[in-house]
Amino acid sequence: MIYDKLKPHIKAKMKENAEEYESVNWLLDKLKNKDNYSDLTIEQIRSICTFSDVFYYDLTQKELIWGDWLIKQ
Repeated sequence: MIYDKLKPHIKAKMKENAEEYESVNWLLDKLKNKDNYSDLTIEQIRSICTFSDVFYYDLTQKELIWGDWLIKQ
């Protein structure tokens, strides 16, 4: 599951935002049901950025394509 591979600061920020925004719980459930970063939609990736306070325009193309910014190595 992608959820188990999330970097700690991203997971923590998403959990924090889940208290204020119900849609984050939907997103966390999606992450618990996906195995690979490549299974995520662009919309889901954008939502992850929004609710983890990651500015996707600061990410490199490589980071966006491979998910290095999101998943622990």
